[in-house]
Amino acid sequence: MSHEEQTDLRIQRTHKFLQEAMIELITEKGFDAITVGDIAERAMINRATFYRHYQDKYDLVVKIFEEAANHLVEDMKPFHKDIDPGEKEENLVGLWSQLFEHVAEHARLYRAMLGKNGSPWFAARMREHTIKLMLEKERRWKHQVEPSQPIYPATPPELPIMQLSHVLVGTIVWWLESEKRYTPRQMATWFYRFAFYGYLSARGYEAPTPGKE
Repeated sequence: MSHEEQTDLRIQRTHKFLQEAMIELITEKGFDAITVGDIAERAMINRATFYRHYQDKYDLVVKIFEEAANHLVEDMKPFHKDIDPGEKEENLVGLWSQLFEHVAEHARLYRAMLGKNGSPWFAARMREHTIKLMLEKERRWKHQVEPSQPIYPATPPELPIMQLSHVLVGTIVWWLESEKRYTPRQMATWFYRFAFYGYLSARGYEAPTPGKE
């Protein structure tokens, strides 16, 4: 192994130790109460080493998020444009299943960072990232769905996506903190029903037709 490879491995190990320390401390103390000294001590490195890699604890959170986001993109299989219309719902549920499977695989990270003791910054970035994903998928879905006549005046286009991003992150937090062991597929199905058919459909009721008593 070359000197450069050894150096790279040491850097990767240091990053892993610091990230693991951050996650443990968030679970124990909450993000706001954590100091750089706490993180360095838990990772068994000195403060100077920490500052060689990160500016502060917020910079560490940024890097943790970027790594998680990259994993998410890698974990989600491409969305095929040639979906049979009759299989559209099954495929879209499958698409969201991939996201919930990714969360399940990294449950410890998301439970710590999105939970009540976690980082508000991480949660905000998670919502922003899911908004981007949703907008990208929406552009593709429009090629699969026949346009219909709007029933009500349209809301600002970014508002429904923003609302759904909050629903999605809230769903993930509830799932991770719940004692019930629902599968990624179940969570994806329930989120899909709420996102595309509304509250009543998610509760198992048939939504009333607008304009009718």
